[in-house]
Amino acid sequence: MYLKLYHSLFIFLAFGPSVSFAQSDSLQAKNLDELTISAFASSANRLTANASVGLLTSRSLERYSPTTWANALSAIPGVKMEERSPGSYRFSVRGSMIRSPFGVRNVKFYWNGIPFTDAAGNTPLNALDYGAIGNMQVIKGPGSSLYGAGTGGVVLLSSRTDDAERNRIEQAVGYGKYGFVNRSTVIQIGETSVQYGHSEQDGYRNHSAMARDAIRFTSTIKAGEKGSLSLLGMYSDLYYQTPGGINLAQYQQNPKLARPSTATVPGSEAQHAAIYTKLALLGANYSLQLSKNWSQSLALYLTTTDFANPFISNYEKRDEQGLGGRNVWQNRAELGSVRTNWTSGFEWQYGKSAQRNYDNLAGLPGKQQTVEDIRTMNLSVFSQFEAVLFDNLTASAGLSYNTLKYQYERFFALPYSKEKRNFDGIFTPRFALNKVIGQTWAVTASYSGGFSPPTLQEVRPSAGGFRKDLNAERGNNTEIGIRKITRKFSGELNLYHFGLKETIVRRSDESGAEYYVNAGKTKQNGLEWSVAYEILSENDVTLKAWNSGTWTKYTFDSYTQGEANLSGNLIPGIPRFTQTTGLDVLLKYGISFFATYQHGSSFYLNDANTIKNTPYNQWIGRLSWKRSWGRHLYSEVSVSAEKVNAGIYSQGYDINAFGNRYFNASPKDNLWAGLKLGWEWAKK
Repeated sequence: MYLKLYHSLFIFLAFGPSVSFAQSDSLQAKNLDELTISAFASSANRLTANASVGLLTSRSLERYSPTTWANALSAIPGVKMEERSPGSYRFSVRGSMIRSPFGVRNVKFYWNGIPFTDAAGNTPLNALDYGAIGNMQVIKGPGSSLYGAGTGGVVLLSSRTDDAERNRIEQAVGYGKYGFVNRSTVIQIGETSVQYGHSEQDGYRNHSAMARDAIRFTSTIKAGEKGSLSLLGMYSDLYYQTPGGINLAQYQQNPKLARPSTATVPGSEAQHAAIYTKLALLGANYSLQLSKNWSQSLALYLTTTDFANPFISNYEKRDEQGLGGRNVWQNRAELGSVRTNWTSGFEWQYGKSAQRNYDNLAGLPGKQQTVEDIRTMNLSVFSQFEAVLFDNLTASAGLSYNTLKYQYERFFALPYSKEKRNFDGIFTPRFALNKVIGQTWAVTASYSGGFSPPTLQEVRPSAGGFRKDLNAERGNNTEIGIRKITRKFSGELNLYHFGLKETIVRRSDESGAEYYVNAGKTKQNGLEWSVAYEILSENDVTLKAWNSGTWTKYTFDSYTQGEANLSGNLIPGIPRFTQTTGLDVLLKYGISFFATYQHGSSFYLNDANTIKNTPYNQWIGRLSWKRSWGRHLYSEVSVSAEKVNAGIYSQGYDINAFGNRYFNASPKDNLWAGLKLGWEWAKK
């Protein structure tokens, strides 16, 4: 079946209409082929990159209200970001969300070249203020050959990189429905920037308020004649209430309900269920040009986290510390007409988590339930060779060796217990080819392997205990794609097949506490596309239309649950079809209008494929006016509106929820308005 799809794709590429690369930065002034793709330690443009990469830039973010990245990221084919309630993020690349009840799992994040995903595989994306990040590169598919654990993908975050030749002071404020308030302050002096952001809202549902204060510091300085040192610091204080999932009857009664109390189990409001997180990060990245051909970079970081979660069944408290680094050596050379790039290095991370569970007495810790410590260490050693032949053929091959170890100790509910779980000696390869045809077309093919051990919150779920029976996921991805980029057109089409073994899926008990099991094999087939067309660009008027979308068929290949054989069932939580269509209108006098339409099909909410959600249609509009008032003062006024048509609308369902509590209602309409004022001046 899949070979037939490949055959059909080749016929389409040879005789079909030209398509264009879509969730590109269609607002970018320069051509798309001038954008630099740094995935897999390469320095390529959109045409020559030998990986499937989605881009999110500060320009493309202008289409949406500056409240969350969710809408912008979900417009990238194969990428999905959810917000079950304010502050409760989930992020997925090609279905990696099947094992994420919350947060980010199975995707590796780096921020300014510094590891942002911790040693145990968790990424505190919700700790970041919206204004802290200027762009993202999303590598779709396993990146283990260069980035270690993860079968979903890799995300490279960069702070805002405004013109370093200009200094500025900027203040922005925004207000919206459901008590939303946002403030952002930026001070930039050359390549040193400090940004503070505050966000709060009451939330659409009962018991869904949120507040976050975050400050981010970045600076790049010269270190000798050939070196540079980049510094990164962040502190975030996040609080958000967790309303919990409700069943269909409760949703139909009142979608704003938080999970109510029953005769045996208290509800979210009664237990003051919430998340409290204080996170501090300090990192540095030193780069040195050793010679004409050799360079090296060394990134180091320290983190500390103070986490508390009064939940329905317990009060969880975690104190965590992490440290790690990444060292990369690179040789770029020319051998006649052949250009080569050899990248090698290692990444090492360590984390310690002191975990305590108590009875939850209406939001206060009561009698102690557990006292546990978990230490995590992972190591990845990698090497990749890339060669550019005949100026139009790029070939690369990479391999990594990986280990991960958990050490668990229980000090409460004697007897004392000490256990460990090792995932050792895992090799993951990647091979890729890219052929440029006629300066505007390119065909890319790749094969990559990946592995993903269970994260800390999976081997030690919120109720406590140590699940050393969980096995690491192993997967192989085969992919082929085509691109076409011209001055007015840009497009990409990708077809992939991903086979996953020991798939980790979520379960929950009566209290809502989650746990995880391996679910055998899965087959994940997908088709992703994107297309953009510049309709008009003259007399200070620009009109662009674009579309992106995803078609999937993800099924269990070998999976039994009790006596039920679920092989062949569709994997829950993955829509078969999604698409986003947009129109960007840039007019004179700094006026811009952006219209976006998004459709998502229905999908199953449980492994048995007995319960479905409903499809949705979302319309988003944003109007902004930018104005410079002389040489220094500038301003921006904007207003955004969102409208959803759906029977049941949720930006994040609870998959396989106990008691059919799948639903976390989201608002079907929203309004937002903002004002930005800034003062800029040139460096002396």
